[in-house]
Amino acid sequence: MSEKKSFWSTIPVIIASLAAVLTGLATIIAFVMGGFGGLTTPAGEPASPEANGSSDSDETSGSSRSSESSGSGRIEPQAVITPKSIDFGSVGVGAEDQQTVTVVNSGNEFLVVDEASISGDEGVFSVDADDCLGSGGIEPQDECEIFVTFEPSSQGSYAGVLEIEHSGPTSPNQVALKGETKLLGL
Repeated sequence: MSEKKSFWSTIPVIIASLAAVLTGLATIIAFVMGGFGGLTTPAGEPASPEANGSSDSDETSGSSRSSESSGSGRIEPQAVITPKSIDFGSVGVGAEDQQTVTVVNSGNEFLVVDEASISGDEGVFSVDADDCLGSGGIEPQDECEIFVTFEPSSQGSYAGVLEIEHSGPTSPNQVALKGETKLLGL
């Protein structure tokens, strides 16, 4: 009977040891997956912000962006823009062609598209980014579309750049634009 008593008396020690091991594993996994964000010290205080990057404030726009410290494993909003360039080819004078640029948020925080603008031969290229600008942000692993139109009014070769400003660390991104005209009926 003393054998059973001895076994049962070790259960609290086994449970306490198992809890300590699981807590240690959870800490290691959290660190590997995303730095120290959200972890606490044994005293219950938030872990050091230096371990996960600090937050910088952009004084001109009032927005706040997190800065990564290398190796933290933290992923911020990440804009993946495709395609990198658009060649409209040959379009008739007075005709138009529209192409789509896709903005994908491959990060784990909301991506906000602040502006999409055209530089270069602005009169022949135009942009409609309402799908991205009016959305209030692109959720992680979601996308929006920007429509670029080429509408030449005279014969020639044209070039421009679509610039997309957003809250991701690669902002602004650019898409090269080119097109030429052909005479109608040829």
